[in-house]
Amino acid sequence: MTHAALLLLSFFAVLLFIHFLALVWLLYARRAEKKQTRRLDPQQYLIIYASQSGQAEQYAQHTAQQLRQAGAGAKCVNIHDIRAEELPQACKVLWMVSTYGEGDAPDQAQAFQQKILTQSFDLSQMSYAVLAFGDRRYANFCHFGQELNAWLLKQQAQPWFDLVCVDQSSAADLNTWTHHLEKAAELQLGMAHEEKQWADFRLKDRQLLNAGSCGGAMYRIMLSVHNQQWQSGDILEVQSANGAAEIQRFLERHPADSDQAAADALKLKNLRQLPLRQPDESFSQWVTRFEPLPLRDYSIASIPESKQLELVVRQQITEQGLGVGSGWLTESAALGESVTAHIRTNPAFHLEKIDKPMIFIGNGSGIAGLMAHLQQRHAWGFCQNWLIFGERQQQFDFLFEQPLSDWKNSGVLHTLDTVFSRDHQPKKYVQHALAEKAEQLCEWVNQGAYIYLCGSLQGMAQGVDEALTEILGAAQLEQLRREQRYRRDVY
Repeated sequence: MTHAALLLLSFFAVLLFIHFLALVWLLYARRAEKKQTRRLDPQQYLIIYASQSGQAEQYAQHTAQQLRQAGAGAKCVNIHDIRAEELPQACKVLWMVSTYGEGDAPDQAQAFQQKILTQSFDLSQMSYAVLAFGDRRYANFCHFGQELNAWLLKQQAQPWFDLVCVDQSSAADLNTWTHHLEKAAELQLGMAHEEKQWADFRLKDRQLLNAGSCGGAMYRIMLSVHNQQWQSGDILEVQSANGAAEIQRFLERHPADSDQAAADALKLKNLRQLPLRQPDESFSQWVTRFEPLPLRDYSIASIPESKQLELVVRQQITEQGLGVGSGWLTESAALGESVTAHIRTNPAFHLEKIDKPMIFIGNGSGIAGLMAHLQQRHAWGFCQNWLIFGERQQQFDFLFEQPLSDWKNSGVLHTLDTVFSRDHQPKKYVQHALAEKAEQLCEWVNQGAYIYLCGSLQGMAQGVDEALTEILGAAQLEQLRREQRYRRDVY
């Protein structure tokens, strides 16, 4: 072997050794980083949030801002970033957690629920309060918040005051929380819920999407926008209202001195659950005791570049007729009428702007959030998109068939799989279509794919979770959750 060859081999050997040392150091640094416990300032408020659709996170961030402005230190942390060894050193903790569906913890909190809430700690040094967000329409109202509070008490943590449950962003409930927090912290804080920016949208048009369907009628709602901004994945929080015909029917049964003044007063009042009118009570006094109509959340189905904000709303049927939210948007509101609403950011369901494969799975009105994501991916020029969508019958329920077909033909959609349960015997759902494409799913996930799930929690979302666990394994699915590559907007 020549001298030059020996020198060259020696050079490459040195390079290989340096590369080996660098690799060893990198592995050591990563392990050390994992083992390192975050140092918590005992005088600082630690605000831990668990959010499904962005509400708890927004409130947590704003509370931290209010505390800082009042002269107190505050730090916000997502619950999935909290490590078990950090809890015994946390002294002043505000927990702000959501419950969704039938008492489920948010996706970001499931690992905490399974791995930490099943352990015991000495948390006697912790003073805390829990603010739980939920919806009284569900039987297990604020269940995760209640579970968390019970666990903290069992670990000897010291509550500043009782658990506060918030029903559908109720201002009264939030006022209760703020009052207790100000008293416990001995600080004057602003009212976080007053920061919500309401806007008046105009109802431009609505289209029935599934005429003839055996399921509930679904409408495409189109609202005009003026300088409003949002991202695909965000939520429109709509203030339910009464239509003119509904108010007129009420006034015919309960006459008022001034029909116009009464109509204005009744616009946002719940006319289905009335307090008993006292014998000497005037109409206007009676109306002040009416409950306000609730808010309703809808996934946004468009991006700002489309110059209009779109929703997909399925009519909900109750014993008293159409649901207050779906009835208002799909029937009661007149074209051109104002719809009061608030755009709520939903970072847990936002798209990452990276040219990686994206798998979109949904059913029914869940197509809304997925359509917005696909529009955004198209605008970015990213074409490795796969949609799996399910509904009842292809003849009636293939929502957005034309734009989806156009995207498939033009290459925006790499793969389009649809499944219509009533067209198969036995019935077939999106989780079955997913199982049939298990090999492609594994290939895409190994290429770094993200999975976005939007639609009904009961049945569909549970079935997809089970299918993904079967295909990928529980460990890999949990890793996707931790890396935020599996994101859900379910209801």
